[in-house]
Amino acid sequence: MVQTGTVMTFPGSETTSEETQLITRLRFIEDDRSGHYVVHIHLSGLRASNRKPHFINIAAKTFDDLLSNFDVTLFKLSNADLVLLCKDVPVEEIDPPMHKARQLFSEDPLTDSEDGSIDDRFSTWYDLVQQGDFASFVENIELLSEQAAERLRKASEMLSSNSLPGEDMRPADITEITLRLQTVEIEDIIHSQTAVVIEPEGKGKILFREQFVTMVELQKRVAPNINLFASSWLFQYLTETIDRRLLGVIGQRDFEFLTDSISLNLNISTVLGREFQRFHQTVGAHSSSIVVELQLIDVFSEMGAFADARDMLQENGYRVLIDGLNPLSLQFLDPALLEADMIKVNWGPEFINEDSADRVGDMTQVVKNVGKDNVILGRVDSEEAVVWALGLGINRFQGFYVDTLVDAMMVKGIL
Repeated sequence: MVQTGTVMTFPGSETTSEETQLITRLRFIEDDRSGHYVVHIHLSGLRASNRKPHFINIAAKTFDDLLSNFDVTLFKLSNADLVLLCKDVPVEEIDPPMHKARQLFSEDPLTDSEDGSIDDRFSTWYDLVQQGDFASFVENIELLSEQAAERLRKASEMLSSNSLPGEDMRPADITEITLRLQTVEIEDIIHSQTAVVIEPEGKGKILFREQFVTMVELQKRVAPNINLFASSWLFQYLTETIDRRLLGVIGQRDFEFLTDSISLNLNISTVLGREFQRFHQTVGAHSSSIVVELQLIDVFSEMGAFADARDMLQENGYRVLIDGLNPLSLQFLDPALLEADMIKVNWGPEFINEDSADRVGDMTQVVKNVGKDNVILGRVDSEEAVVWALGLGINRFQGFYVDTLVDAMMVKGIL
């Protein structure tokens, strides 16, 4: 059976924490703990760069088969730890997904110790049948629950002291904001950022111009006194609505006279929706001039939908680009397996720090598997990044530093 921590609410509060739900579950089984054990995975001990929410979500998904086939509940704690509460589950069934989760972070010091050793900092196992283990685990989770409550309190204080722009979102605001999003003028806040190919002798060629809505300007127009971005689910809703508006505006352009290819960063749900069908009808035979960028985290969240979207796009002449790759994701993913036309790997200091040898090796393998003409280095912020990539055979770039290069190349007439 598939089980994750169940969200509960009470008047005047946010949803209760996973820690609280776990404690409630432990109290429920306290009188009959036969067959129960816990695996506590300490992802809070990862380096900050490895502890980002989408990496934690990817780690959690390695246990999906376990959740589907056994009596296992997964709790995602607010400090990034994962807890598996298991009943009558053979230990050998836990080992494969645990090994996979561990391998995701194989370059992090947290995984340096041997799996299952006394020095293992990655995970702790508790046999809840044993009173000592049960009491120790409950004590640890109660402490984590207190810490989670304290973090929530501090976050609330920060919001109330206007450390973030705008007031707290109220349910009554949502309908009005939705209506504004559907009608607000956005054409003048659609900006572009150029991706370029740097050719021999320093000449350049435009690969595409990415079209995007400036979010700060959008907030000023639809809800200047409300912080739209404090809620992740609202932001996700926003991006889907903005996708539809963006397609509507771009679809009014005359693609016959389009001088450079453009790219649109869209949700997979948008690509599979009616709005994109209407957009495709207006694009007609010019689909080869459009690159559709899909975020890696969106791809991972629904692989089946991604495959459908990718196949549909490619069959209709669009080029598909996977965006959002970074040094960590390259450790456990071969992007070539996604069968996209291009990938975009974001530049990061991990490529040049003291532990960069493995990162360079990962990137070299990616270039080999995907093809150097299909790899773009994104978020380029320095000449150092460009020089580094050229050394690996990568000659496609995008980012703020590239913007300055584009301006200079246009002045010199070499773009």
